[in-house]
Amino acid sequence: MKHKNTSTQSNEILSYFNSRNEVCFEYKEATKVLPSSKENTVRRLLSDMTSRGLLMRIKDGVYYIIPYEENPETFMPDWHLIVKYLVKEAKHYIGYYSALQIHNLITQPSLKEQIVVAKQIRPSEIKVKDITFQFIYHNESHFFGEKKTWIDNFNKVSCSDIEKTIIDCLFKPDYAGGIVEVARAIYSTKEKLNYKKLLEYTIKFESQAVVKRLGYILELFEIKTEIIQELQKIKTASYVVLDTELPKIGKRNSRWSIQQNLDIETIKSAMFT
Repeated sequence: MKHKNTSTQSNEILSYFNSRNEVCFEYKEATKVLPSSKENTVRRLLSDMTSRGLLMRIKDGVYYIIPYEENPETFMPDWHLIVKYLVKEAKHYIGYYSALQIHNLITQPSLKEQIVVAKQIRPSEIKVKDITFQFIYHNESHFFGEKKTWIDNFNKVSCSDIEKTIIDCLFKPDYAGGIVEVARAIYSTKEKLNYKKLLEYTIKFESQAVVKRLGYILELFEIKTEIIQELQKIKTASYVVLDTELPKIGKRNSRWSIQQNLDIETIKSAMFT
């Protein structure tokens, strides 16, 4: 474990942000704490504080304060809580598989945090320790359904609600562990889903792939809801594949214009595993 010796200047920086209850800060903010120091001097100081285990660099120019009692070599903040520091001012919410995880709808944890953003962020993936943060761009018409969601007894994060999480995952099942994982999530939360909101979101999202996959899965699992009839009314005749990660082969379901490129029993088995 590194020795956490602090200099006068590093103490000034830590004291300043701790007094404001800010666990993360940008390089530019640090320069304001030490106005008499040159920018290069502050850069070297932050680099030195990082090497001594006082700070953790989570992105170029963005630093997280490591609690004094923590081992800097193993310390990793809650992934969900550092998202807002990685996207800066960009409108965002935690989505797809990560949102399924927050809503307790997955069986296998992931070492990837998926963040839906309203503007392009480059690079689209960055790594912090062993965790990959993936930024998924949604245009304005697809950017809705987010809300502040509790992740523990003290903290909330911006996350898609259950219904929007389902819609997003049906749109791009490959971002959610595949259609089997999405189907399992729908089945396991069928008693909690607000089907009126689910239909409203589907119409607002304007994706035939979502309409067809949602209707198909609801009927496959024999989930009784009036929205099935409404989905039938807005469904078009063109076919979409059930799972985007598999080849375009398999039986065609004309009722939902779905190409069943995945064995039905594989999907049904998701209800019981």
